[in-house]
Amino acid sequence: MTITSFYYLLLVFGTVVIYYIVPKAGQWMCLLLASILFYFAAATPYTLVYVAISTIFAYLGTLYLESGKTAQNKRATYLALTGVLVNAFLWLVLKGSSFWIPVISLVGRIFPAMKDTGAISLIAALGMGYYTLQLIGYILDCYWGNCRPQKNIGKLFLFACYFPQMTSGPISRYSQLQDLYEKHAFCYENIAHGAQRILWGFLKKLVIAERAAIIVNEVWSDPGTYQGCYRWLVMLIFPIQMYADFSGAMDIVIGTSELFGIKLPENFNAPFFSRSLREFWQRWHITLGSWAKDYVLYPFLKSGFMVRLSKALKKKFGKKAGRFIATELGMLVLWTVLGLWHGAVKYVVGVNLWYWFVLMLSELCADRLKKLTSFFKINVRCIGWRMVQCFRIYIIFAVGSVFFRADSLAQGLEFFQGLPGVFAKGASGLSVFCVSFQEWTEGMGLAQKDIVIFLVAFALVLAADVLHEKAGSARAWVDRRALPLRWALWTALIFIVVIYGKYGMEYSSANFIYQAF
Repeated sequence: MTITSFYYLLLVFGTVVIYYIVPKAGQWMCLLLASILFYFAAATPYTLVYVAISTIFAYLGTLYLESGKTAQNKRATYLALTGVLVNAFLWLVLKGSSFWIPVISLVGRIFPAMKDTGAISLIAALGMGYYTLQLIGYILDCYWGNCRPQKNIGKLFLFACYFPQMTSGPISRYSQLQDLYEKHAFCYENIAHGAQRILWGFLKKLVIAERAAIIVNEVWSDPGTYQGCYRWLVMLIFPIQMYADFSGAMDIVIGTSELFGIKLPENFNAPFFSRSLREFWQRWHITLGSWAKDYVLYPFLKSGFMVRLSKALKKKFGKKAGRFIATELGMLVLWTVLGLWHGAVKYVVGVNLWYWFVLMLSELCADRLKKLTSFFKINVRCIGWRMVQCFRIYIIFAVGSVFFRADSLAQGLEFFQGLPGVFAKGASGLSVFCVSFQEWTEGMGLAQKDIVIFLVAFALVLAADVLHEKAGSARAWVDRRALPLRWALWTALIFIVVIYGKYGMEYSSANFIYQAF
């Protein structure tokens, strides 16, 4: 069961009806039951045991962190640390196997007496990357005194496996999901806004992302055949597919939760309007970046080792340079952890270290860039310069996305070798590409109208992002329109999704890109 399937909508509808019928004190149990049903339908059922184990250790790890008990209590400290380590260990064994299996295989080849475990296949729990970070964050928040431990293990289990966010997040803090346990009365506005948000997510996923995926998958299925323009096209389209896929999933998830009166944290904020890479990562996968800063970067920079190192660096290289080196070392740790979380070497090296390097370079060159813009008398506030900045960030993101899409680091590096032929004669030449593009896309089942639909739908998404930037919320802007116009807009959106969405008897919806984590 995917969150774009009919059965998911049926589960949501049934849960909403029961949720508002049962006594309000039992509403959270209704959500827990729906979460278990969803898990059994969407994942390998027995892997729910992993979620239960993680929850139990998080529960036990915070059991003694009560008022009156301080973080200095050794027993509480050891239990909290055990809860964190067990959750991290389970993730490493089940999701991080691409790191430890090659090592064990190498040992097996060096020492033949030891069994080669390279063929081991382990099934991880659905959403393991997301709920593991949530539970680790919960344990640390309890340990630091940011929240009180949950004494009802059933409620803590709901926090870990709340069904809307099991597929692709967002990564919520315990303090952000207190609505899970509150009593909610039926509210028409919640139902209307939740349904609208789900519909918007369907547009992104079924109309935009799935059409882009046809072209992207075709080229990546045989990259040796497609050189030059084809690779440039795919490199530029894949970020759009990622955005429509991932933010579409977030819209469906947040909309579903809104039906119950529960607010989940936003995960995107018009990222393609970013004018710097730092700003981009404040707008893309917001909850992951926020989690990494609060639970990895800041604790690392505040550690005794880093405090001493920072003082030594400032003394040796000067205050500014020393602070820069210490900060970038912390950022290196942060980006490495993010790469490890994604679960493969290609993410650590090709994706995350690439972004870390560009961020570091941009910090080094920031003053020089200001001098250059001043020397050439560039109006940095004009729309033209802002568009140049946005396009620059898009290209930087697209380069890292190549490794995200590639099967391995080596394949990602090989992909760039075929880019220089963009204007070469032959199959990769620009003129030949433009002439054959329509015939090529039609051969994949994409008619000319599909290209138009893709462009129009993506233009709608960008227009909504513009409204979000200027008015604070595109939905609030729509709500202020006259009733006939509002209904016309939402009815048109329904028809676009129903008529032009990629689904049906012969269509099998691909898993969401970020469902793999």
